[in-house]
Amino acid sequence: MKGDRNNKRSRKIALFLSSFKLLSSWQGTLTVIGVVFSIFLVGLTCFFGIDRSKDSTQLVAFSQGSDAYYERLDEVRDEYDAEEKEFSELIITSTFTIMQTNIDGFTYDDMSKDRMSEVADLMLDEAEHEDGSITYTEKGEEAVKESLADYFKDVDSSLSNATCERMANDVYQYVEDYLEFTQQSEEDDGNICLSTGNTQATIFLNMSTDEYIATMGPIAQADYSRNGIFASVTLAQSIIESGWGKSGLTQQANNMFGIKCSSNWTGECINMETGEYGSGGYYTTDANFRKYPSIEDSVNDHSLFLKENPRYPAAGVFDATTFQEQIRAIHSAGYATDPNYSSTIINTIEAYDLDVWDVPTNVSSDLCYTGEGQWTIRTVAPTSSDVAFTRKSSNRGQCVWYAQARAYEVVLELASNGTITEEQATSIGNKLFSIYGDGGEWVERSSGTFRTSTNINDLQAGALISWTEPGEAGHLAFVEEVTADSVTITEGWATSGSSCPSNWSCINFNIKTMSLDEFYSSYGPYYTGNYDFSGYIFPLEG
Repeated sequence: MKGDRNNKRSRKIALFLSSFKLLSSWQGTLTVIGVVFSIFLVGLTCFFGIDRSKDSTQLVAFSQGSDAYYERLDEVRDEYDAEEKEFSELIITSTFTIMQTNIDGFTYDDMSKDRMSEVADLMLDEAEHEDGSITYTEKGEEAVKESLADYFKDVDSSLSNATCERMANDVYQYVEDYLEFTQQSEEDDGNICLSTGNTQATIFLNMSTDEYIATMGPIAQADYSRNGIFASVTLAQSIIESGWGKSGLTQQANNMFGIKCSSNWTGECINMETGEYGSGGYYTTDANFRKYPSIEDSVNDHSLFLKENPRYPAAGVFDATTFQEQIRAIHSAGYATDPNYSSTIINTIEAYDLDVWDVPTNVSSDLCYTGEGQWTIRTVAPTSSDVAFTRKSSNRGQCVWYAQARAYEVVLELASNGTITEEQATSIGNKLFSIYGDGGEWVERSSGTFRTSTNINDLQAGALISWTEPGEAGHLAFVEEVTADSVTITEGWATSGSSCPSNWSCINFNIKTMSLDEFYSSYGPYYTGNYDFSGYIFPLEG
């Protein structure tokens, strides 16, 4: 089984590159998390996408090509281990990715065992001694880049020198993006939680299947909670249609599903070659595809495509009670022409147990901090006996004072039930109370201290939500809970309109539960009057 082989590989991986600026601080990280490389075809635009499909024999061939690639890489690694020569598999797989993207027709078969060895050799300097022995020394980053640029030119002489130099730099950029991802994974105690609202496709390039699923899982689950498309269906479709996030279209446009531009599309477009199926069989053509700011935007737009096109609701897509029913309804409504499309998606879900994400709990998923089952939702105004609200006395009763203290109160509860450590609680509390400013300024003022997002779809429990009003102080509230159907927000302000320095009874308190549709269509974007959505702050992430 592929998973067994990948696990074996992860135990054997030894990344050296200790002299490389880029990788010197990351070797322990990659060893801890067990890096499993699962590169799929990058030059491919997409598999199924909207209004087109590929047959199952092509999918089998694709999978076999990936398997054969890693078998060859295993052989190279074993040979180098036997000779006590070390190299970076990250560099090799990123080099392969770059060549697929920049060299027409470059496939898995073209990345032969000899080519892998050639790339591995570029990372080492040989030194022969008087006794005939040979030792190998790792080259520095710049030296490897120079060697890679020359190598690219040898592989395809039509490439300009400037292009080859850019490709060599891109190899390291792809590695760096991946390593930034793995560092965050380790800092989060091994939990991969990147449902940030601004995820970029470059992190997928060197990801294993497990890492891809752990990254996309919270995003798909959040979308399931908002839009009703089973997370497992979203995950499986993204896997098939984007080649595990590595297709050319996904990498260049954050487009996970091959959705094309249409007359009602107001965003950016990108023109790419694509495979189509017609009466005469498969053929290639150019088409304009949607370009998204982030992966989250692509996932959300995919669900909106299904919700807003009447043929999908009419087919029972949103009445389905299982992922099998839903993908069959999507297929029958005309999503893809391949007769095996439904079974391909179902088989993918079952092969990777993707249905574990089909739980419409909190939008941010159980891999991240959530309100459900982890803290008690506040339903009454705070009093002087609520310790979190006594930490700061200035501007007592104002919206910032309430939201700031409420977030800290949740932090203290998380520490008391063992969800986070006392040290983490202290750190988060100190950061929270180091931020000053009106409610409308908090996204800007928090940047650099906490993660922030200006994407309204990045809703999750535990976030502070900010609105701005021209010439006014704006507003700040706390998101208590997000479920499959609703969101609950609490907020506070002073009766007098200023503050309540000694009179706790002047604190106004409001708890509001609304449907997700209401939140996204009115309350979230506008709040009230001239208050416009500014963004989220995520203090619970530390």
